[in-house]
Amino acid sequence: MKFSALAIITLTLLSGCASKQVTQPDWIAGDSAGYSSAQYLLGRGQAVTQEEAKDRARADVAKIFQVAVVASSDDVQKFKTGTSGPGEYEGQASRSISTHTEQIVRGIQIAELWQDPTSKNFHVLAILPRLQTAASLRQQIGQLDEATGNYVEQSRKNSDLFLKIAAANQAVESEQERESLQKSLQIVDATGRAPDSPWHGAKLKSDLDELLKRVKIASQVSVDSTPGLAEIASGALAHAGFMIATDQNPDFVLQTRMELADLGLKEGWYWQRGVLEITLTETTTNRVRGTRRWTIKSNAPDKDSSFKRALTQADTLLKQELRTAIIDMATSH
Repeated sequence: MKFSALAIITLTLLSGCASKQVTQPDWIAGDSAGYSSAQYLLGRGQAVTQEEAKDRARADVAKIFQVAVVASSDDVQKFKTGTSGPGEYEGQASRSISTHTEQIVRGIQIAELWQDPTSKNFHVLAILPRLQTAASLRQQIGQLDEATGNYVEQSRKNSDLFLKIAAANQAVESEQERESLQKSLQIVDATGRAPDSPWHGAKLKSDLDELLKRVKIASQVSVDSTPGLAEIASGALAHAGFMIATDQNPDFVLQTRMELADLGLKEGWYWQRGVLEITLTETTTNRVRGTRRWTIKSNAPDKDSSFKRALTQADTLLKQELRTAIIDMATSH
């Protein structure tokens, strides 16, 4: 009798413990019953704190767009240096793509949060509604189509060559933004349905290239500049699409200057630091249209390599930014 009573008590206690056991949500290890993948994009995050887990869940959704869009876009190379190792170039999405990704991220919602009773880690489920996001993307695509049309019209009507170039360049950039949004739409909506673009990206680029070739620019390098800079400046000017003037009648003169300071050996790495500067001068009036400067910094295990890396950084930077810098300088006065 005593044994039976004890057994009953023991079974009751075990039953009570079992009823209090916390069940792990389904979305941690698989699909979510409450948030269908057909209706939502899902992201998961895990961390010691709630806020960090939420950030990781949002990032898990955002990376879907970043990976898909950047994989088919022109990466912007960003130079990164660190005291613990040599400088390196890393891929970075273009500014327009990053902007649109940020807009998408703002629509991400935190749907569920669960704390593991054993590890005490927080688990978070983030969701992005497909229907609302697709509608927003289609609206943005329509706005970009309208903007591209306005830029094309401005380029055709302007009599000033550089204003024509500036508008044509904006038309190209606007169409590239549209292409990135279209890729995002295909992620959100399997059909990816959006009105066909009224503009052809290849034709817009061709029109811009023809305008750029009408501008003759002479490339000059300051005598006190770093050896090897002349070839880099000329190459970047050609890469930008402008006609390099070889006669005595250029429209503009681009003066490039870079002086490197040898910072010596620090923590096992040789360092170079300097300023890269370009100045655009109109030849008919001898008027300076503008100046741009960038900081150059490089490191390497030996001095020669640190110097070469500084030149490589200058080359990459000019090829990325020279066209926009010249257009901005020529149209800002």
